[in-house]
Amino acid sequence: MKDVLAWYIAGPLIGLIVPLLLLLREKQFGVSSSYRFIGSKFFKKIDYFNYKSGKDKWQFHFALGLVFAGVFSIYSGGFQIDAELQESTKYAEIARTIYSADNILFFFFGGIVIGFGARYANGCTAGHCIMGVSQFSLSSIVSTVCFFIGGLFASLVLIPLLF
Repeated sequence: MKDVLAWYIAGPLIGLIVPLLLLLREKQFGVSSSYRFIGSKFFKKIDYFNYKSGKDKWQFHFALGLVFAGVFSIYSGGFQIDAELQESTKYAEIARTIYSADNILFFFFGGIVIGFGARYANGCTAGHCIMGVSQFSLSSIVSTVCFFIGGLFASLVLIPLLF
């Protein structure tokens, strides 16, 4: 993956999408709403899913595009293990094992569970960090701080203990 957009370009672009979407389209940037949209097609008798789902249709298409982009990236050869990672056999073996086609059902059902959790929490981690913080939502700010603390704890304490 040599042609990756640098973080200092991609980050500000994502940051600009949020206010533009709010100002020009009066819509909130997020993917977890697509879970409710899908549920509204199958579980109409449940109050949570019984709503006018047309307003979330674009988020469903956006999420579908993300899935197709990931699948396309894998099958076009865009997903490869970096040379540095290949030298570290533990991490390379873990990456090869996790991303094998044998685990597709785990990813599928894991995605359903994550989608439910994201909706139950009124948004996913990225949604709280990007959209919620940009709207100065206190719950999103607290959530974002907790996400970072949890990530630091996992990467600095748990992962070194496991490997």
